[in-house]
This record gives sequence, C-alpha cells and structure tokens, in this order.
Amino acid sequence: MTLIGRWSMGHATEANDIFRPRRVTIAAMVGVIILAAGTSSRYGANKLLLPFGSGSVLSTVVATVSHSAARPIVVVTGHQQEQVRSAIEPPAIEGAGEEQPRHAVSNVAVTFTHNPDYLTGEMLSSVKAGLRHMVQLTPMPDAIMVVLGDQPLLRLDVIERIMLAFNQNCGELITPRYGLHGGRGHPVLIGRAWWDAVLALPPEGNVRDLLRANRTRVTHLIVNNDTILGDVDTPEAYREALARLNAAQTR
Repeated sequence: MTLIGRWSMGHATEANDIFRPRRVTIAAMVGVIILAAGTSSRYGANKLLLPFGSGSVLSTVVATVSHSAARPIVVVTGHQQEQVRSAIEPPAIEGAGEEQPRHAVSNVAVTFTHNPDYLTGEMLSSVKAGLRHMVQLTPMPDAIMVVLGDQPLLRLDVIERIMLAFNQNCGELITPRYGLHGGRGHPVLIGRAWWDAVLALPPEGNVRDLLRANRTRVTHLIVNNDTILGDVDTPEAYREALARLNAAQTR
C-alpha cells in the first residue's frame, strides 16, 4: 500500500467547487464510468432523479465529472433507464441533426451503456458493463475511474488529484481515503493493466475484493474531505446532502 501525502481540500463542500470549470493538464487518458443502474431499494424511490441544486442528483455528478479533463464519460443505466437518460440529456429539438448525447449543463458528450443484469447483479455487474463498453472505444483510455451516480457532493478537486496521481506514476489502483486512518471512498481509479482482473471477478464479488487481494499495489490518496464516503442511499442521507449544499451556498 502506498500513501500519498495529505492534501488539504477542506472539510465542507463549496458550491462553486461542484461546477467550477478548472482543468488539470493530463498526459494519460482517463475515462469515467458513472454507475446509474441501481434500483435504489434502500431509498424507496429513484434517488438519482431527486432534485439537487439546479438539477438532479445524477446530473450534478455528471456536471462535476465533465468539468474535469477525464474523457470519455460513460453512464451505465439499468433501472428506469429512460428517465435516467432524460435527467442527463437536454430535450430533443425538432429538426435537429443526429448528435452525440450532451449533458444539458456541461454540453459535454456523454455515452450510455445499459446493464441488462442490474436486477440480479451487484454493483460489479455495472462496472463490468461500463468497462466492456470502454474497451471498444477508440482511442481506449489508459485508466478508468468508477464514480457513483448518487454522490452529488463529490468535488472536482478530488477527481483531478486522482488523475494527477495516476499521471505521476503513483500507481494503477488508486483510491481516496478520508484521513490517514479513515475509510476508502470513491472515485476508484483502475489502470488498464487491471481491467482483465476486474472482468474476471465472480458475479457475487466487487472491486473491493480486487483491492484487498492486492493491498501492496493500492495507492491511497489521503484527503481531508469526507464527501468521498457520502452517497444518498437513504432519505436521511439525502436530506443531509441538501443541508450541506445549502450551507455552502449561503456562506
């Protein structure tokens, strides 16, 4: 295991950090797989479609990712795929030519792929669906980051620093960690050398199994930002995320 020094990112999420169009100069090509296939069984409604800021939970995540240098961006759909796509794509304009789907906020091309096993498969099935789609793209990225679609407080600087660590040859399995002794979070970066290992994981497995089995190969990026741990799996978590967003906007 490798630890990369403590970069201060601040504890609270600043509203401007979610959408600020900053870019890191990137040599390697890093793609993003955004997981948006789940049934939100713990929440009781499709949490990805819940309002958040000026859009939805999912569109906020897509906007944050699109303001980084990471390309391509692949969204894996499953449950209510048409509604999920509609939360990202702008409304169709009659008479407009056929174009790549673009996010209404960022105007950045987003590709969709469907996970047919979303009902019976674990999160890993969506990671594999996104990865199989990614390997067919030209040019093929050098690494992918797995981003949760229900992580609306994810900060742009976390994404950029994970990419920077990869470009500085800090490792091909990179996870952010909250504090020196805190938990691992998302996004998780997986270099191309490990893609076959991900695809070979058993259906009941998950990416954490790969990380545990290769502890000495994992680089932990230490951050002072607990939003890497936060998703909106429950109504309580959603209300907390809204409160943190509102608090940041009123500062």
